[in-house]
Amino acid sequence: MSSDSMILTVASRLGRHPPFDRLEPELLERVARRVRIRYLERDEVVFEQGQAAKPEFYVVIKGEVAVSQQVDGQTLLVDVCDDGDIFGVRALLAERRYAARTQAKDDTLLYVLPKETLEELMRDEPRVAMFFAAGFAADLPPRLDANRLEAVRAARLHERANSAGDDVRRVDPVRDVLTCKADTTIRVAAQLMSQRNVGSILVVDDERRPIGIVTDSDLRKKVVGQARDVSGLISDIMSAPVLTIDDQTTVSSLIATVMKKHVHHFAVTEDGTPSTPVIGIVSEHDILKTQGSHPTVILSEIGRAKTKERLRALRDQAEDLLRRYLEEEVGMGFLSNMITEINDNLIHRAIHLSLQELAEQGMKPPSSFCWLALGSEGREEQLLRTDQDNAIVYSDPDEDEAEQARAFFVELGERVVDVLVEAGFARCPGDVMASNPKWNQPLSTWKRYFSDWIREPEKMAVMHTNIFFDLRPVHGDESLAHALKEHIFERIKTDRAFLTFFAQNATQNPPPLSFFRNMIVESSGEHRDAFDIKARAMMPLADAARVLIYDLGINIYGSTAERWHRIARADETLTRLSEEAAMAYEILMRIRAMEGLTRGTSGRYVHIKELNKLERQTLRNTFSVVKDVQLMLTSRYRIDFLR
Repeated sequence: MSSDSMILTVASRLGRHPPFDRLEPELLERVARRVRIRYLERDEVVFEQGQAAKPEFYVVIKGEVAVSQQVDGQTLLVDVCDDGDIFGVRALLAERRYAARTQAKDDTLLYVLPKETLEELMRDEPRVAMFFAAGFAADLPPRLDANRLEAVRAARLHERANSAGDDVRRVDPVRDVLTCKADTTIRVAAQLMSQRNVGSILVVDDERRPIGIVTDSDLRKKVVGQARDVSGLISDIMSAPVLTIDDQTTVSSLIATVMKKHVHHFAVTEDGTPSTPVIGIVSEHDILKTQGSHPTVILSEIGRAKTKERLRALRDQAEDLLRRYLEEEVGMGFLSNMITEINDNLIHRAIHLSLQELAEQGMKPPSSFCWLALGSEGREEQLLRTDQDNAIVYSDPDEDEAEQARAFFVELGERVVDVLVEAGFARCPGDVMASNPKWNQPLSTWKRYFSDWIREPEKMAVMHTNIFFDLRPVHGDESLAHALKEHIFERIKTDRAFLTFFAQNATQNPPPLSFFRNMIVESSGEHRDAFDIKARAMMPLADAARVLIYDLGINIYGSTAERWHRIARADETLTRLSEEAAMAYEILMRIRAMEGLTRGTSGRYVHIKELNKLERQTLRNTFSVVKDVQLMLTSRYRIDFLR
């Protein structure tokens, strides 16, 4: 095109549709200059099924293009592309023949773009790469696929930077750091801290490399509390080693470390390791100043809560924080860890309060026990307050103490479940909770349950494995949970036939799209016209990951995305599909969480009509991954032989 006015018109029309709406004006204009305009008359064919891919792709600007396939001699309409839809990309990127026929349904205007433009955009524009990643990544040729994940990460980083999210926000460290040598006396160190009015002092070697830290809390507990002689050395009371970071460490990384390790200070060194000199210090207070709210504050308050009402209020705060982080596009890995840590601490507190009440009645645990999180909380994915799934396993009591142990732990289970209900976690409709005596048993009984389910995998047994195989220890003697999980792996090793039934169950949920590539929505009831994102998209991926980790002997407590990442490393034949499944699952988690927070629901039923075009396309793009995963399971475990 030579006319500048025509180029501006093309750029304007193209810029109304994703992913072109994310391009800077100058780049969009350059893309527009490469556009070839094509007008189609009604029934005119763009390309035929089986035809070699042309070095171009198409954007519908006006009109409709029918996409159909020949299957067993019949013509099936699989999609209809309208304004803003892109087609011809899959075959182009995979360098293979077209899988369908495309034909204008009425007079249609297309913008035709060359293959080189697509490749350049995906290589240089991470936001464009992210748009295509979920739906077309499995088809990328090696030269593009090698950079795809980095491009997606860069896109997310770019978007978060624009909103100053915690994944890119950094804390300015205090550069004027108070330090002392290891042979400094406690008295002198305390005087230095008082003179500078600071709450900590870093202990360093002759080259200013950090070897420990002393805080005002250490002085209170280790000196005053123990009546220690202040002429002693500071090295006798310092905490070591001190955690070190560099000055580029993000807020989200610091928050995660604070929550996991319960530390309050970080030494900033030249390269982030203890091997280089100190250049600054970051305290938890410094992190708090970067934002109005902070998950560690919520965690701290949960640890002090004395009532059910207070726990509920704190979990409400966590949900508000989650909403803000989602809006800022903070990574799902961090969000899952944050909410899981909050949920786990809430459970810890509920158990503590319940044990305290029982102790006041003269009742104490007769043996060691472990509280197990199951289902989505077991997988560290319970972002919203959905219903509870939990259990108790306790060490096997002597025969004459069995009834006493049973009565105590059932009473404990009932009390804890009641506290969690008050905190906003509904009771499980299937009664899979520690308040149910069936799911509150000694280790030997749990092992028998699992052995029976694996040996005779009838429908109910497999349903139970889907829930209980996601067990994760939250409170108490974790060795009981580890023993139980090891038992599962041992039983599967000796009864491999179970895996076929396990995999068959993972393929039972119907595919998300109809023959006409419409999302399958609920046809009646209160959720009419809504899409069941849990059953039709998330469960197939979660179920498949569960099958594979137990098959491959991957013994981890982790999320579905983490499981897929581990599967990718364990079996190179599944690497590409597993990475796509991990990405797709995090996309689905984000959509569900936003739906739930917007409507005050579990987010299970997504109202498709209220999503914008990009959100609908992103959701639709994950479905090809679901389909490919189910096809892989069918082939790998020869499921067809069971049908």
